[in-house]
Amino acid sequence: MPPRGRQSLLIGGIVNTILLGLLVIVAPAVLSGLCVLASRRFLHKEVREGHNDVLVPIFLTAGTIYAVMLGFLVVVVWEAYGDAKENLTAEAATLTTMYRMTYAMAPPERKAMREHLRGYTEAVIHKEWTIQAKTGGAAVEARDQIANLYKAFLGLPHDEAVLPINYEFLAQFSLMASARDKRRLQSSEEFPWLLWFGLIGGAAITISMSCMLYMDKGWPHIVMSGVLCVMIGMLLFITVVLSKPFKGPLALQPEAFEHANVVFDAVDAGH
Repeated sequence: MPPRGRQSLLIGGIVNTILLGLLVIVAPAVLSGLCVLASRRFLHKEVREGHNDVLVPIFLTAGTIYAVMLGFLVVVVWEAYGDAKENLTAEAATLTTMYRMTYAMAPPERKAMREHLRGYTEAVIHKEWTIQAKTGGAAVEARDQIANLYKAFLGLPHDEAVLPINYEFLAQFSLMASARDKRRLQSSEEFPWLLWFGLIGGAAITISMSCMLYMDKGWPHIVMSGVLCVMIGMLLFITVVLSKPFKGPLALQPEAFEHANVVFDAVDAGH
């Protein structure tokens, strides 16, 4: 079970996401229906033959441009989410590799290295994950364990420090530290406001143009504009949720680090 802090964050994220879904998907659909009614009331006497013939090509062009932009950004956000997941998995996997490599060290150094690796993993799971979800910050305990690992390695006797296994251990440690830094940066990244301006502005223009079309019967027009709103809102909703991979109901969880702890126990048991 996740710690209490992560549970409360998850529940809060679900509630906020439901409210966001209502705001992004349902509210615009309702507003589009009101917009259609208003446009029909004020445009009814102004509509002449050829109204749709002129408006439809412009609407299709604007809709195509917006669809390309929206689809591209959804793919970019999804790839960034997948990259964050892959990176944290690589960080945890490197920890297990380092833990196994301590077999080749002398007993005192082996014990010290394993303690620091376990301490770092526990700090990430129980401290840092909650902090990075709230503020994008880092846990002091995790930083201290990284510093302790460096100090323990630098404190090795010269005849042991020059062994090939220790060079490889240091190389793996550098990979792990690099993955950690990348995870930290990913947890604090924000979607540029200019892209949000383009997404929201493009949606408003596209939906407004759909309301300017004219049909003999009102209810099909309301339904079709509402469907368009829902489709755009769903893609915007996906973009919002995936733009922050460590927050919300789809936030990445530290299962990979919890699995690393299981591997540590197996290595200690001689497996």
